[in-house]
Amino acid sequence: MVAAAVLGILLFPVHLSVLAPGELVAANPATIRAPLDGVIAEFAVRPNQTVTAGQSLFSFDQAPVASKLDVAREALATAQAEYRQAAQLVLNDPRAKAQLAGLLGRVAEKQAQAAFLEGQAQRSRVQAPQAGIALFDDPSEWIGRPVQTGERIMQIAAPNDVEIEAWVPIGDAIPLPDKAPLHLYLSAAPMTPLSGTLRYMGHRATARPDGTYAYRVRAKIDGATAQRIGLKGTAKLVGDRVPLVYWMLRRPLASIRQFLAL
Repeated sequence: MVAAAVLGILLFPVHLSVLAPGELVAANPATIRAPLDGVIAEFAVRPNQTVTAGQSLFSFDQAPVASKLDVAREALATAQAEYRQAAQLVLNDPRAKAQLAGLLGRVAEKQAQAAFLEGQAQRSRVQAPQAGIALFDDPSEWIGRPVQTGERIMQIAAPNDVEIEAWVPIGDAIPLPDKAPLHLYLSAAPMTPLSGTLRYMGHRATARPDGTYAYRVRAKIDGATAQRIGLKGTAKLVGDRVPLVYWMLRRPLASIRQFLAL
């Protein structure tokens, strides 16, 4: 009877679960990237500041763009003057008509260059595409720093558009069903966990800043929350039911297998 009771306890089904570091992140943020190569001159907003659509965020050093634009405008004015002069010569010398096509093409080329640089000058002053919270690092780390086109500078996130992100270590990667439950215990509020449902789990492990590899997990929060983006804690991911003996021996068996290289 004792053996049967022990066997029944060991075979009792329990939910397989793992713990992973997690945090609150923006679900659908607008990513602000560098629209051109240049040096950031100043920021018009502070980190975590609420911004409105069309509000100025930051700007690049205007000197390089302005000097190129001045040169392009002077070249355009010169090309237009040459075209007008050739057009007047056609009245007295029909042979000069052959030069008009080339000069007209040169004027169009200089107009295109000037228009491109004017667009660059406008893009060098970046504005918010939508209302939300500006998420970025210390502005002093960006000012005076050269950036390349496409480099991410900040994100604009809606205050209530929040979800859970967790990083599951490779050794703790368990099978998770669709819409598996997840609980996030924030360090700032450990007694009031946030509940959510699994949205997706990355199929490939990603390198973390500490040198380890982990699978990215995103989960949708059940209901609304007043907690702000950026708060960190511990996420508990719940999988399918397994026998209690498997739940107890999963990690030791995995360690033994790695040690024996099986």
